Amino acid sequence: MTPTIEEYAALLRVENVQPYKIYVKEPKPMTFKKMLVRLTDMTDAWAEKQIKKKNETICILWVSLRDLVLNHPDMLKRVNLFALAIYGLIIFPKVLGHIEVTVVDFFERLKQGINPSQLSWPKPSDQ
Repeated sequence: MTPTIEEYAALLRVENVQPYKIYVKEPKPMTFKKMLVRLTDMTDAWAEKQIKKKNETICILWVSLRDLVLNHPDMLKRVNLFALAIYGLIIFPKVLGHIEVTVVDFFERLKQGINPSQLSWPKPSDQ
């Protein structure tokens, strides 16, 4: 038997519960630093040191990703970081030699299993 909304409200001691309202806790958006830490398995201090701001764009240097690809102990992580670098440098280049936030966000969503075709990408800059 499933409890009613009123019974849940009584159990949780919640006042002013509206029966037909859907209560949802909004997920907090993940920061670029947090995404970078999760993708690279490095520390917060490392990520803070690598993040740069170029032309109003937050990004990470290609050189730091290259070093991770060459030295990371986990082979699957190496392949993922290499793919991130390729996407960032060739497919979505904005700042020469840097990987942009949107590319890291794209890879984080892929890792979570979110369909990338639903994402809205910024328009490529005119060159």
